[in-house]
Amino acid sequence: MDMIAKLTEEMKSAMKSGQKQRLGVIRMLLNEAKNADLQPSRPTPLAAVEAYARKLRKSIEEYEKVGRQEEAGNLRQELAIVEEFLPRKLSPEETARLVDDFLTKHSFTEKQVGQATGAFLKAHGSTVDPAVASAAIRKKLTGA
Repeated sequence: MDMIAKLTEEMKSAMKSGQKQRLGVIRMLLNEAKNADLQPSRPTPLAAVEAYARKLRKSIEEYEKVGRQEEAGNLRQELAIVEEFLPRKLSPEETARLVDDFLTKHSFTEKQVGQATGAFLKAHGSTVDPAVASAAIRKKLTGA
């Protein structure tokens, strides 16, 4: 089932069950997914939902910096709903194992951290968190 159809079904379910907060978040996601083709870069609906999740994470960070915990809490609840529609990312331990396997099959030097990260993300990008993968590769290659 594609992202827009899944969001539409979940929206109907939230309407029937009277979950107002969930309904609002799903409507926002559906809007982001449908309007993705209007953007110049033409992201997929999944990429649009991922971008919305990144915006929420950044907003949570900003609210926490200025001490507005209530707003950050509300956004965390919204983010939890958004993450239901995103593919599950591997844990840091699973990502580290993938990085180990990848680096044993490929020979990269300490100065090629960026190239190694790019190649790794090209191979495993949709299943891993890029920040975790980048840190694991940097640690393995530079020892830092």
